[in-house]
Amino acid sequence: MFYLANDRYSQVIKALKYPDCRHIIAAIQYNSDTFEEKLKMSEIITNEYWINRWTEGKTFFHSEKRHTSLEKHLEKFIAGRKGIKIFFPLCGKTVDMKILADQGHYIVGVDVAEQAFKEFFADQNLEYTEEHLKNIDGKLFQAMDGRIKLYCMDFYLFTKEMESQFNAIWDHGSLVAINIIDRIKYSQLIKELMSSDCRYVISAMQYDESKYTGHPFYLSEKDLKDLYPNCTIEEFDEIDRSYLYKDYGLDNMMERMYLLQPETNSESI
Repeated sequence: MFYLANDRYSQVIKALKYPDCRHIIAAIQYNSDTFEEKLKMSEIITNEYWINRWTEGKTFFHSEKRHTSLEKHLEKFIAGRKGIKIFFPLCGKTVDMKILADQGHYIVGVDVAEQAFKEFFADQNLEYTEEHLKNIDGKLFQAMDGRIKLYCMDFYLFTKEMESQFNAIWDHGSLVAINIIDRIKYSQLIKELMSSDCRYVISAMQYDESKYTGHPFYLSEKDLKDLYPNCTIEEFDEIDRSYLYKDYGLDNMMERMYLLQPETNSESI
């Protein structure tokens, strides 16, 4: 058992359900003052919240179109590689999975909402198999051709042992959707899944935090540097999303795209 010198993080401790103390210590060290303020402004989102959103059809965050940055900057993501393995964290039913699979790549997605996966295969007219996972609460949905595998489970229970590492990761609406207190354990899992040649694209939403504090949560380049200190970070695109949040009092909402790559000389990510 350990104790904190200051009990101002008691709410953090109650909210964190990490398997060991290092996650709690890391979370407190991660921009501690800013972290505390953001925590006060944000609610704790549960798996049940997302399951209900999909079940009730409240999925305004889903787009039926291909992401514009993936279309414009596909080569930056794929880098000329053939048949690579791509990870989609908290994937929902994004159409980008099917598009990349049709280009010959192998897709692995993870999400807690089974409804999202059933809708994905129906929308894409794909036949699939469904099976319960062994030794873990969840299911595996797999396209018949084997190019798309979707794990319905608690994201933080996914491990490298299940699918090894990935050559690319498409993080759109994932890191900005999770609880801010979960960013450390999220990034630690992602780093374990990154191969040495991994190209990791993150969509970061940036706006005036004094006017809005909800989803999607604010994510700065500094946040990325803190979470992924042994990766190079390059901003390569920005999209004005202000029109989506006018009703929330925001005049400016920018989606900025970042490419992260493991540093060549880093022994660990």
